[in-house]
Amino acid sequence: MKDLPAWITQRPIAHRGLHNAAAGAPENSLAAFQRAVDAGYPIETDVHLLTDGRLAVFHDFTLKRMTGDPRDVAVCTSAEIVALRLGGTDQHVPLLEEVLALVNGRVPILIEIKTRSRTDRRLEKALAAALDKYSGPVAVQSFNPYSLKWFAKHRPNIARGQLATDFNSPDTAELDLPWYQKTALRHLLLSGQSRPSFIAYDARALPAWAVNQKRAAGLPVLAWTVRANADKSAAAAYCDNIIFEGWMP
Repeated sequence: MKDLPAWITQRPIAHRGLHNAAAGAPENSLAAFQRAVDAGYPIETDVHLLTDGRLAVFHDFTLKRMTGDPRDVAVCTSAEIVALRLGGTDQHVPLLEEVLALVNGRVPILIEIKTRSRTDRRLEKALAAALDKYSGPVAVQSFNPYSLKWFAKHRPNIARGQLATDFNSPDTAELDLPWYQKTALRHLLLSGQSRPSFIAYDARALPAWAVNQKRAAGLPVLAWTVRANADKSAAAAYCDNIIFEGWMP
């Protein structure tokens, strides 16, 4: 993508906002996003499609870890979602429209599309419609190459990142993918489908041959999630920027 926005590689990106639970700003909360804006960091966040067609800003596929509610995000309405509180704070699960209104173009936003489907593109259509009305700098990323394929065809002006990992860490289990899909993602074998503008790869899995090949071919690489300066230093030779949390680079 010749028009890749410069911010993708210029400033470290705050994972799920500049969150700090002890300060009352849990991950993916309006408070965490405000802290990122105040500090001048681009924001990484996540969206799920709700039953009424609106988009919730939340990481996990289930609500249990952050709200105590046992349901899947996808079975909820927007009214049910915003009634839930994050991590025992007064912060609610926000809708994308709230996040866009709060950020209002002051810092860039990198949005992870949370979908496992190969064929259902309702989330992508809803996200594209929301971004069509937003004038601030944005990009999208996803583990799902078919999601990115849709954006490549229908919103080629929006930069898109292929997320991937080696799937050796327990916290990637929620992706719930068969072994052959994991293999394809690990080695970036579906890039012909997703046509990414950049690669977002698990910092713990760097260096990786497939990532090095894509980078040598001109695709920038973001390393996630970098939680200390030592981890940043270890990844520096293999990436162009980091997605971070738990500290301020």
